[in-house]
Amino acid sequence: MVRHTRFRSGQQPSEEWFAAASLGDTAAAYVQYLTERGYAAGSIKGYFASVAHFVHWFTRRSLRAPDISESVIERFLDRHLPVCRCAPQCWRAHSEVRAALRQFLKMLRIAGVCPEKTSTIPATIAAELDDFDHHLADVRGLATSTRVVRVRHLLDFLADRFGTGPIVVNALSPSDVANFMTRYTAGWAPSSIKSAAISLRSYFMLKASRRESTKALIAALPRVAHWRLARLPQYLSATETERLLSAFDRTCATGKRDYAITRCLLDLGLRRTEVAHLRLDDVDWRTGTLHIHAKGKRIDLLPLPDATGKAITEYLQTGRPQTSRRELFVRHRPPINAPAGLDIVRNAVRYAAKRCGLERRIRGTHILRHTVAVRMVQGGAPFKQIADLLRHRSLDTTTIYAKVDLPALTEVALPWPGRQI
Repeated sequence: MVRHTRFRSGQQPSEEWFAAASLGDTAAAYVQYLTERGYAAGSIKGYFASVAHFVHWFTRRSLRAPDISESVIERFLDRHLPVCRCAPQCWRAHSEVRAALRQFLKMLRIAGVCPEKTSTIPATIAAELDDFDHHLADVRGLATSTRVVRVRHLLDFLADRFGTGPIVVNALSPSDVANFMTRYTAGWAPSSIKSAAISLRSYFMLKASRRESTKALIAALPRVAHWRLARLPQYLSATETERLLSAFDRTCATGKRDYAITRCLLDLGLRRTEVAHLRLDDVDWRTGTLHIHAKGKRIDLLPLPDATGKAITEYLQTGRPQTSRRELFVRHRPPINAPAGLDIVRNAVRYAAKRCGLERRIRGTHILRHTVAVRMVQGGAPFKQIADLLRHRSLDTTTIYAKVDLPALTEVALPWPGRQI
C-alpha cells in the first residue's frame, strides 16, 4: 500500500535548507546528478523538494552529512514523514521520497561525503564468506547468481552455529548440521532443500581440502529424493509463442528493446543472465554470429538467426538511447546510462505475457529456453545438436526433452503385457 504525506504549513523546501546544513553546493550537484541520469524536470523538482525536506529535518537534530545512512533515511520515512508539519502543502508518495533519498545518498557516497554502507555481518563470518566466494569463482568457476545462493546459505548456517564468535568447523558435530538443516529448510520444496545441502557440502569440501575433518559433517547432510526426469518440461505451443511475440509495441523504444530481448531468449535459448551481459562487441555482423558469456566463464559462439538479428538491428538503429555503455541492452528510464539488469530482462517477458493473457503460463524466462529445445526435438533435431545450442556440459541434461516427443515414444513403446480381452 502506497502511503502519502501532506505537508500543511511551514517553509518551502529550497536551497536555503541545504545552506543551513552546510550543504549549499550539494543542492546544485544533486540537480546535476539527476539531470545527467536522464530524470525529467518534474521528477527533479519533486526529488529536490524531498531531499531538501530531509536535509532540513536532520539538520534540526544536529546531524551532519557523514551521518546520513540507510537507517537515518528509514527513520525519517517511518517516524517523521507520516506526522510532518514542517513543509508546505505538497503530496509526496512514500516510495518517491525513498527513491529521492537513495539517489541523494548514492551521490554523497560517490563524492566521498558519506562512508560506504557498513555490513552488519560479524567480521569473522564476513571473512569466511569472502574466502568461500573466491573459491567458488576462481576454482569452481560458478556463475555469480549461483555463488550468491551458495554464500547466502552458508551465511545463515554460520550465523546460526557461531554467531559473533570465532568459526571452528572442527567443533561441529553431525547433529549440529542435521538439526540446522531440519529447522532451516522446514516447509521448503525438495529442489530448495537440495540446493541448501549442496551449498554446505561445497563449504565442507573446501575445508576438507585444507585438512580439516568434515567427512562426518558431509554425511549428515540430507540426501533429497528429487528426480530430474519426474516431470515434463513446461514449454509454449506455436500459437502461444506467436501471441507472446505479438504483445510488444514495436513503435516505441522500450517495446523494441523488450522484443529484441525476447527474441534472444526464444530463438537462441539464452539464459536471462546471458542476455543481460550481451555487449555490442559480442555481435559479429560480418559472420552473423554472437558471442555468449556463459556459465563457468566460458565464451560460446552461436549463429545469429535472421529474425533475432533484425530485432537487434531495429533496436540499435531506432530504439537504443544515446549512452556510453557497451552493453547491448540498456535502461530507458532514469537512472539512464546504465545496463538493463536481470530484472529488466525478466520483466520484458513477464509484462508481455500479462498483456497477451499468458501470465499463468509464463512466470519466468526459462520456459522460453525449454520451448527452443522442444521445438528442435519435435523438428527431428539430434540431441547433440540441441545440447550444443543450449550449451549443456553433459548430454544427459538434454535427455529430459526426449519425453516431449510423443510420436517418437509411441514407436518404441512395448505393448501392454496384460491379458487382452
